[in-house]
Amino acid sequence: MLDYRLKQSGRASLDFLSSFGAVVPALSRKQTEALKAKGLTDDAKLANDMDERAGQIEGALEPEIAYRVSNLIGEWHAEHHGRIAKEAFEQIAPELRPDFEKYAKGATTLTPNPDIEVPKYWRYPVHRTTGGWDGHPDMGFIHGELVHRYIVGKSPKPPAAGNLPTDIYSDRRNFAGRAPRRDYGKILEIGCSSGPYTEALAQVFPSAEVWACDISIAQLEQAQRNGNHDGRAWKLFQADGQNTGQPDASFDLVTSYIILHELPVEVIVNILKESFRVLKPGGDLLFGDVAPYAAISKVDAWRTDYMAKFGGEPFWRGSSTMDMIGEMKKIGFVDVKYEGTPPTKYPWMTYGRKP
Repeated sequence: MLDYRLKQSGRASLDFLSSFGAVVPALSRKQTEALKAKGLTDDAKLANDMDERAGQIEGALEPEIAYRVSNLIGEWHAEHHGRIAKEAFEQIAPELRPDFEKYAKGATTLTPNPDIEVPKYWRYPVHRTTGGWDGHPDMGFIHGELVHRYIVGKSPKPPAAGNLPTDIYSDRRNFAGRAPRRDYGKILEIGCSSGPYTEALAQVFPSAEVWACDISIAQLEQAQRNGNHDGRAWKLFQADGQNTGQPDASFDLVTSYIILHELPVEVIVNILKESFRVLKPGGDLLFGDVAPYAAISKVDAWRTDYMAKFGGEPFWRGSSTMDMIGEMKKIGFVDVKYEGTPPTKYPWMTYGRKP
């Protein structure tokens, strides 16, 4: 991580945003209490169809202050977090430029792809990030450091992400450790963003050659800076995970962390197929993401779906209700597992081995 010190106004604004996380659990509990009083916390009384269930729950919560306040906070946060993070960055940008130039060089390399065909779904402003992942030339730092580390890192996870608060970076290391081997020679990470999981892989598998791809060049540039700052030798390249351009049977492990819920189901399936293609025989696939709706209560599934709907996560429902086990087996993976990671069941693990 690059060293930086926020200006007073930028720090105060980001602290204000991150403080919202402290009130969300209390508001959620108040909503649950209201639903319980109306007999709507019993799964048997709630519809299986998510839209019908939303009608039941939202109709019951409409007069509740906790519900209305939660909506107000969520909407303001979603609308303004990107703007506030960018303003905080602009205040310190001149001081960061020398380090940006310094850490663009080193053992961590980056291969851009100016001819990349950017898929239509990727242009959607996920998280309601203004302009998307490349909406600012320095979005890698803005998102990776200011939004993800400074704001998200201090906020509670949604119900579908686990039940207990944990550190988002130790979560990554713990998940990487779920892989069944420690002797991987070559690892591919799909959707690396600014490199937080890439760093976890480097820590857990210090002898492995780590390759990582992403569609966003801004995120990759920040990943390169982080890698060089930490003395890593990652091979970063710009590519869609559906078509990495890598040779057949060239990796021992293909992995990703918390990207599936941001992808349409057909894209997830294509990435699984591509992963199978580039894995060596006997190689492992290890994907971590949020829990499927079937693994949590109907109220928590509604709460997560509601947050996704209004928070800029249009593909969350599809990824959380797809037949992951069936798709994995259809592609050819064996020893398939689809389960939560102890002790919090976060992230939810998709695992398979190529015969």
